[in-house]
Amino acid sequence: MIKKLIRHGNSKALVIDKALLQAAGLDEDTALFQITIDPNGGLVIQSVKTDNDALKEKAFREVLEENDILMKRLAKR
Repeated sequence: MIKKLIRHGNSKALVIDKALLQAAGLDEDTALFQITIDPNGGLVIQSVKTDNDALKEKAFREVLEENDILMKRLAKR
């Protein structure tokens, strides 16, 4: 499937169709995704399935730690 980025405020967003989320068994309100930059210049997007708030919090904290410098830079804007 080929998707285009759309403008969302000052950013760009990748819209994932509701039907695609349902086909993957993901809840549109609670789905989490991990995005990794491929060494060849691409992006790898994986869904992170969690049924537990503690696991969601852990995943969120891991993302913050991995992107600490970026988050601090964005906070200064």
